[in-house]
Amino acid sequence: MDLTQLLNTWQSVLEDRFRSGFLPIEETIFQFEFELQTEPALYLTANQHAFAWSPGTHPAPTLTLYVRDHATTYRLLTGEEDGMSAFMAGSYRADGNIILSQLLLYVFQQPALLQTQQVID
Repeated sequence: MDLTQLLNTWQSVLEDRFRSGFLPIEETIFQFEFELQTEPALYLTANQHAFAWSPGTHPAPTLTLYVRDHATTYRLLTGEEDGMSAFMAGSYRADGNIILSQLLLYVFQQPALLQTQQVID
């Protein structure tokens, strides 16, 4: 699957899972860089109203996420892979607004997964 097809698939699959309330009102650019040199960079533009995937490198990302590969990125976004476990294993790290990187991990997760991770004060 080429990158355009991959991003179109992600856009389509994640559309129904989009939980915009986790993001700020202003546009946020999540740049993804990959350990595997065969996997090209991509970025996610998102705010409380919409999100869109784009291939390449954005000139001014809000934060940059370094992930092992595209598959790991997808698993992190959907909650199939735990962000803390990926971080501890060295397959995920972020430079920039760390709070936004954590919020991103909840934007596309299903409600059942979110409830199990809820912090109750």
